[in-house]
Amino acid sequence: MRFDLDGIYAGIEDDVAFAQLSDRIAESVGTRSAIFVELNAAGSAVAMQMCYWHQDFIQFYAEHFAARDPWTALAINVGHFGRAAALDAYMTPEEFALTEMRNDCFRSFGDDTGRCLGVMPEPGKPGLMVAVHKAERDTAFGDVEAAWLNGVYSHLERVVQLRRMLERQRDRSARLQDLADQSDQALLRVDRNLRVQSLSASAQALLEKRDGLSLYRHCIIATSAMERLLKTAVLGVIEKRVGAQTSMLCHRPSGLRPYRIVVLPAGFSSDAGAILKIDNPDATAPASTIDAIRVAYGLTAMEASLAQGLLLEQSVEEIAAGRAVGRETVKTHLKSLFHKTSVHRQSALLKLLATFPKVRR
Repeated sequence: MRFDLDGIYAGIEDDVAFAQLSDRIAESVGTRSAIFVELNAAGSAVAMQMCYWHQDFIQFYAEHFAARDPWTALAINVGHFGRAAALDAYMTPEEFALTEMRNDCFRSFGDDTGRCLGVMPEPGKPGLMVAVHKAERDTAFGDVEAAWLNGVYSHLERVVQLRRMLERQRDRSARLQDLADQSDQALLRVDRNLRVQSLSASAQALLEKRDGLSLYRHCIIATSAMERLLKTAVLGVIEKRVGAQTSMLCHRPSGLRPYRIVVLPAGFSSDAGAILKIDNPDATAPASTIDAIRVAYGLTAMEASLAQGLLLEQSVEEIAAGRAVGRETVKTHLKSLFHKTSVHRQSALLKLLATFPKVRR
């Protein structure tokens, strides 16, 4: 018995590693099988995975016995919530052999499982249900195995908590990016050090002009005085300081009228950062082929920017790096671009974009 902590904690960000947690549980306790279930407050399974059993068994169990597993009911009656309970001490293999699950599920698949050691969360609260199993002819579960399951259970709770926290953060970032994409305005989400977390296509185009504001290694670059003003405003918004200056002008070396910048909160928590809304009073919208493609297919600003990058023969990685977004974000927009233009491959999309009638300026 051992803990593969690297393998367990890899499940925070790695989907494949997360899908293997049931294998890690069985390996840690020294059993051939394990089940790992996330429960909501109502006691319903949010996610479930098993190791050892094949997919047909798992599907049959999920459809017919997951909600009426006699071991689950027994664990609730025993009441050892949050710590391992050797259920074969309360229901012997001989008694388990009389249950419907043993005869209609395990036996029909030729399985001889008959002993269970499990951990249940307190009823009415979300948590993890974890169990390991032995064959009915094996020795009963003991204190050593229970201690190992308790140990791995505490790590599993941390992994799931951190994974869901990360998913919420990604979902929030994706929603902010979607809002930016649907707007023609130059919008950026930044942290307290002016590091860009996401930005709209209009903001990307504005920064590429390097006229008073630019982007370097995902950070906003300006004059020293302008950067101090921006950082002070961003901190004021993040820390909810009363009377903080949240609007300013950014003068431009080109001599054109200065940008107007407004700093807004990006969320309720401090780690959400701030939104920079940049208005260019001299902005114009010259007609272009990309504008025509955008109107013809109803593309968002980010989708149009992605199409333009593809026309310039940029890779997905280059487009992601140039727009300070993740590769998966670009791939998500690419799928949307496929759907709107009714193509299924990047080569077909490029052909469509390349043959679109050119617009004369």
